[in-house]
Amino acid sequence: MIRRDSKIGSAFTVMEALLALTILGLLLAAVAMSMQAGVKNYGENEKIAQLIQTSQVVLNRMMSEIRTAQAVDTDTQRISIIPPENDDGLTNIEYELVDGVLYYRQTINGEQTSQALISSDDVAKVVGFTVSRETAIGEDDLIYTRSVTAALELQAGDNQFTTTASACPRRNMDY
Repeated sequence: MIRRDSKIGSAFTVMEALLALTILGLLLAAVAMSMQAGVKNYGENEKIAQLIQTSQVVLNRMMSEIRTAQAVDTDTQRISIIPPENDDGLTNIEYELVDGVLYYRQTINGEQTSQALISSDDVAKVVGFTVSRETAIGEDDLIYTRSVTAALELQAGDNQFTTTASACPRRNMDY
């Protein structure tokens, strides 16, 4: 009769140890890939949030200035706003898309300043900016702007987002 020592049967063989290490390596690789995907998704979500915030801030500012405007003129990629009389000497405000850069211009006391609101090297890039306006003829037979609609299309990474806003100038208000 052959006698077995209980200590010999309970040890791992080299093959079993290699198999256990292989399974552990595969599990660690799967966890690492999952973590990497989570970090990548976080980065994409951060870009999308930046995109949405940028478009909302720009369009809210634009529409606020249109609402208080004395007059508004537009073409397909430009808005020119004549503000009400003011003590600051501000006579014209303009938003214009030129070569993928959205510019904000002010004319104060005859001097024009220009500032890029969204430039081509920002996280959010302007893909499109379209402007349309509805006009009407007033009691004095002059053409005036009834409403302005602006659509701002931005891109961050592979994500594209379009925001649209409309406003009506308050022509009959005293400021």
